Amino acid sequence: MNPGTIKAAEPRPSHTRCMSARPCPSFPGLSLFTATEPLMSSPWFLGNDIVDLADPRHRGKVRERRFLDRVFTPKEQRDIGSSSEPDRALWIRWAGKEAAFKTVSKSLGNPPTFVHTNFQVTILEPDRLSSNGGTPTTPPMSRFGQVAHGGVFYPLRIEVAGSALHAVTWAPSSDGLVPPFRWSSERIGDVVGNWRKTLRPRFSDDEWECVSHRPSALARIRARRSIAEALGLDEADVEIRCRDGSPGRRIPVVFHQGKALPVDLTLSHHGGLLAWAFLSSPAG
Repeated sequence: MNPGTIKAAEPRPSHTRCMSARPCPSFPGLSLFTATEPLMSSPWFLGNDIVDLADPRHRGKVRERRFLDRVFTPKEQRDIGSSSEPDRALWIRWAGKEAAFKTVSKSLGNPPTFVHTNFQVTILEPDRLSSNGGTPTTPPMSRFGQVAHGGVFYPLRIEVAGSALHAVTWAPSSDGLVPPFRWSSERIGDVVGNWRKTLRPRFSDDEWECVSHRPSALARIRARRSIAEALGLDEADVEIRCRDGSPGRRIPVVFHQGKALPVDLTLSHHGGLLAWAFLSSPAG
């Protein structure tokens, strides 16, 4: 495979179309049709977030008024409260905000001040799930929505598989297409021994300065492997470096043999889960 191209197929089952052959109403610019070829004529600015629903520290947040008021708008709180599964509805919206923050950060070049209520999430109703085999009862549950910020509506895709809740956002396109990104998540084990000593040999100096803690390191290792496999590259020649910025907020940049690749990458981790999503532009 040409190193500058990527297959449009995803490593997950596809649940990407509306019930209707027309664009979904009430969601401007989001037609939910999946592109079949790589599309990077303009940047997509992918953002993603993973939530570990099995993490006991994140249960019962729907009863914490101060948390709700700090993170969610009144409308979002009403949507959460009226859901048959309010805990999951809460974390779906949290993940959408976190993913959209990464998309906005990329589009601006640096992260803005993160005020959660400035990112308003709206989710398509369950009866508007994908007709490609996605229903409210068949795992994984896949939904679409949007995140409004600064007058821009960022498309959102959510997948819930077991205890893994994964969200991906991207910059809207004029044709409403969903970019054919690859995304995946993985559960990791407990720390054994000195993780820094164990993992340091697997990173170049430029990569290691981007690592803030063990999940950060492991997410980079998994994403690097996925990118190398997708592009037909030797993993040893691929690096995931990062732009300048605060630890944990630095935007990842993919390199091959010392040269930046046209790959849009986003990383996330939470609890015992790692996640990543990426998209490559066609060879120019």
